[in-house]
Amino acid sequence: MAESSLIKEVDIHLLELRYGHTRVQNDRASLRMQNSINSHGQIVPALAVASEDGNRFVLIDGYLRLKALVACGHDCINLQVMDGNEQAALLTLLARNNDRQWEAIEEAAMLYELHSRFSCSFGEIGEKIGKDKSWVKRRVDLLTDLPEEITQAVMTGKLSTWAASRVLAPLSRANAEDANQLTKKLIKDPLSTRDLALLYEHYKKSNRVVRDRIISDPALFIKAVRQQDQEKTAKEINDGPEGKCLKDITVVCHILKRLTQTAAYAFYPEKGAFKCRQMQIWIKKAEQYLIELKEMTRRKEHDQTSKKGVDSGDERQKCECA
Repeated sequence: MAESSLIKEVDIHLLELRYGHTRVQNDRASLRMQNSINSHGQIVPALAVASEDGNRFVLIDGYLRLKALVACGHDCINLQVMDGNEQAALLTLLARNNDRQWEAIEEAAMLYELHSRFSCSFGEIGEKIGKDKSWVKRRVDLLTDLPEEITQAVMTGKLSTWAASRVLAPLSRANAEDANQLTKKLIKDPLSTRDLALLYEHYKKSNRVVRDRIISDPALFIKAVRQQDQEKTAKEINDGPEGKCLKDITVVCHILKRLTQTAAYAFYPEKGAFKCRQMQIWIKKAEQYLIELKEMTRRKEHDQTSKKGVDSGDERQKCECA
């Protein structure tokens, strides 16, 4: 692992920005960093290593700070120049799990650099950064499985890493064309994480016609689904428990009617005796449930009639007293 060597102030034009493509652009974070630098200056030095010729510095971490410094009109940047090469510096950065919260795709991009450019195996990388080999491979797969258009959309901050990893990556493996079209739609008209998850669930359960409709206008589809849910909820509220009970009774009646039509063909005591016994058991259970339901409604009707009688007597008594 590379160890920190010294902290120094250097001209920004002396930096080599080899790893800028591994960072996700975030306008809000950039604005917060600019406000902080305007108020307090650069507090935490960026991380770099000396270039091979020794005249320049390869920026390993601190691209957000660099962007904010340039926006604020600064010409210099404070660097923590580490001993060792780029490979060791990248491993050190990835091993610092508690220093900052990385986007998954940012980790994937740096791990891919170590694997492809520096020929580090997944096992070697995992051992040096305190992760399992399988974890390293899954991270790299997240980057390599995505089409270039989707990767660029995530890196430029137009799509979230969640959308890329949970929706667009699996969709791309199943249907790359739909994934690319959905990406373009989401860049133009973004959806919340909740809406995107709902859309993908409907997509997986739908036929080709409905899928085309989903991809062609995701926002309109979500709006229609929300409208249906609101109407369903409103109906359930208006119907109340009475409406639900009536609906269940109607369903049961239709099922019983269908059973009476099919029982003659399905019930053969001399064949499949076990199944016939099971059918008889469930028929008896159904009879018992019907008896209990009938008894319950009878008691309710009796209670209601008795209450009306008491109320009538009370009214008559009040009239006589008057």
